[in-house]
Amino acid sequence: MPKEAEANIVTPADQRRKQRSAAIVFGVFLVVVLAALAATVLLVNDGQNYKRMVREFGLEEYLLPAPPDLRVDRQRQIRPAGRYPSWLLRARLERKAVFENSVSFSPEERCDRLGEERNADPEFRSTKDDWECLFFESFGTATEPASIFVQARGILPDTLHSFRVKLSLIDPLVERAIADEAMATINRFGIPMTPETRSYLEDKISRREDFTSVLENYRLTFTREMTDDRRHNLLILPRPPKIACGEPAPPSPDKWFRPIHRMPIGCLALTGPSKGLPES
Repeated sequence: MPKEAEANIVTPADQRRKQRSAAIVFGVFLVVVLAALAATVLLVNDGQNYKRMVREFGLEEYLLPAPPDLRVDRQRQIRPAGRYPSWLLRARLERKAVFENSVSFSPEERCDRLGEERNADPEFRSTKDDWECLFFESFGTATEPASIFVQARGILPDTLHSFRVKLSLIDPLVERAIADEAMATINRFGIPMTPETRSYLEDKISRREDFTSVLENYRLTFTREMTDDRRHNLLILPRPPKIACGEPAPPSPDKWFRPIHRMPIGCLALTGPSKGLPES
């Protein structure tokens, strides 16, 4: 047999040797690919997956660096240099609370107060349980004069349900006078409001700006009529009525607003020794 033929003969041992070599190469390649995929998964998001796996097996003491020592330095107050207006940084108190002795009037007496020092007389009507107060006054000397109309309704003995003021701003010469009279009717009728609420309401009326707001214990609405934009309606709805001492506060119909509940000052739980008034 020639030597070339003997060299081309592949024995079974040679075939097994070649197969093992190919399997080893494929295994190494597969391990490298899987290791690359595992490293990618573990190292994403700043190594959060790797740290989570280490903590899961309890190896953080060996595989994670020790946390740095915490040091809390003394805090220094850094003043803003011209970044904020001075009025915003100035410490100041809000308006002090003022307790006023409110005089109680019956609905008929409150209705009569609308006509004090005016050229028109109010009209008061009552039934078995309800009462109504009407007041009308005209302004100016035009053919169609400007006017103000007040309608207050409630139930006996002294509960107010609604207070409506209709403004007919037909004559531009008396617009300011009508706006002032609208606020004056609220004062004369005895509807308690804070100075801030009065200023807000007066500003909206003087500018004829439609609005709906919940302020204090009232829902205030000021809108113009659809048929005539010279006529406006102001509606004041008290909510909720005052409660007596010891009674639970009624739930608020609107969870975003917390109404103020009026009650006598004797209901307040005051502590400390009482001091007598100084003799005058």
